[in-house]
Amino acid sequence: MKNNNGVSENSTKNLLKQGTILMIASIVVRMMGLVYRIPLTNLWGDAGNGTYGDAYQVYALFLIISSISVPTMMSQMIGDRLARREYAAAKKVFRCALILVSSLGFICMLIMFFANQWIAEAFFSNPDAALVIRVLSPTVFIVSVMSVLRGYFNGTGNMRPTAISQLIEGFVNAVVSVVMALLLYSVSLSWSVAGGITGTGVGALAGLLFLFFGFLTFCRRSAVGAARAGEAREDSRGIYRQMAILMIPIILSSTMFNLKGLADSILFTKLMQAKGTETEVIQAIRGIYTQKFSVFLNVPIAFGDSLATAVVPSVASCIALKQYAEMKEKIQSVLKAVLLITIPASVGLGVLGKPILHMFFSASPIGGEMFWAGAFSAVFYAVNYVASAILQGMNRSHIPMRNGLICVAAGTALNVFFIWVLNLGAYTLPVSSLTFSFLMMLCNMLSVQKYCRMRLHLGQLVSKPLFCSLLMGLLCFIFYVLLFAISGSNALAVLGAILIGVAVYFFAMVNTNGITDKDMKELPFGKALRFFRIV
Repeated sequence: MKNNNGVSENSTKNLLKQGTILMIASIVVRMMGLVYRIPLTNLWGDAGNGTYGDAYQVYALFLIISSISVPTMMSQMIGDRLARREYAAAKKVFRCALILVSSLGFICMLIMFFANQWIAEAFFSNPDAALVIRVLSPTVFIVSVMSVLRGYFNGTGNMRPTAISQLIEGFVNAVVSVVMALLLYSVSLSWSVAGGITGTGVGALAGLLFLFFGFLTFCRRSAVGAARAGEAREDSRGIYRQMAILMIPIILSSTMFNLKGLADSILFTKLMQAKGTETEVIQAIRGIYTQKFSVFLNVPIAFGDSLATAVVPSVASCIALKQYAEMKEKIQSVLKAVLLITIPASVGLGVLGKPILHMFFSASPIGGEMFWAGAFSAVFYAVNYVASAILQGMNRSHIPMRNGLICVAAGTALNVFFIWVLNLGAYTLPVSSLTFSFLMMLCNMLSVQKYCRMRLHLGQLVSKPLFCSLLMGLLCFIFYVLLFAISGSNALAVLGAILIGVAVYFFAMVNTNGITDKDMKELPFGKALRFFRIV
């Protein structure tokens, strides 16, 4: 079935469906992360979380170098070849990617393993992080191999294997992390943190094993599996060249973001020390930001990240088949879906962030004020991920890298201003996240409009979700206060306010035509929203 623009509604619906599959898996995994961080935070405190966060930043940097660009690159290259039915070439792309990426992952693992002490002391002035960095090092290699398999499945348009592997990885990670942290706590805090982070590697290994067996099953019944890579008309050198063209801008762009995080940590530490703040307090603030604020913020961001993953092969296929009208329709639908979820989620975090932290981290509940300053960065990050994915799908990966360089420079300068001039203190980190994400979103969205030759009516896309979200936020606050006064239970008041907020938001959106009948047809579970319609 096609709409008035000649665009297949089933195609757009399938894109949103695949993105939703990944989104549900990502949110469940993040909720698992929240649950297992409760005992870990109560065990370690904010100082232990700071050590965990320092080591994880290093891990994230090497992950960027070795594998973060791989699913996007694979999605585009596989999706482009499958659209043209070049099955042998798709298989050859997979083999070349496996060789290249596993080699990069192995080199990064060695650097982390042998340079852990120098990294911990030179960058964080935190020798306790050295052991944790070493324990994390094998995980980089495991995730590198896993990223190739995930990219392969994503390129075929099947997000289920990636979603299931994420669930397995998250569950195993949660169980192993808590068990090992408790077992090693009697040795020392640093050993407990190192034990807690082993779950990351064991979970990744479990996810890899699932994908490996899924890959063997898929190959036996797919056209790609039946094809012979040797029959591909493309030579390996050309494939590696295209991989480099796609990967390098993504790696550089992502590396800049991660280095900005490291630079922010170093700059924040040095400037706060210069202002007379104790090192233990600074480490605790960083722990609150990385293990509380960022963890909760990543839940709504997961929706944009998941749809971005689904967008890349879809845009690449549209470009290969010259289906430009369909591509523009998909972009509009994806952006609307992202804003539909992330705007109310951000408002909800701003209103209920503090009591939510009290509910999850009763032994160490401080830090909820950060949501007042930076909750809306979830919207900016989610939209930015989608915009970057669109540009990558159009073979313009260098654009997000260029925009990232500009925004990193501006963001670093603003950080100095926030700390030294405005004296924001602990609020510097969430405010920095807000300003940086807004600048990135603005630059990449302007680039999408330019290269897609389309005008995005963001005012129309934002106005109704924002109005309904503000109404929702007001009622959430009122009902939280009432429920807490009646029951005396913070958890009951939070859960009741969230349920009421969700109902109010969708009721308002459906009856103001913020969600139309067309949207209900395209959105997964959209038909259930008809329940809220009264006009």
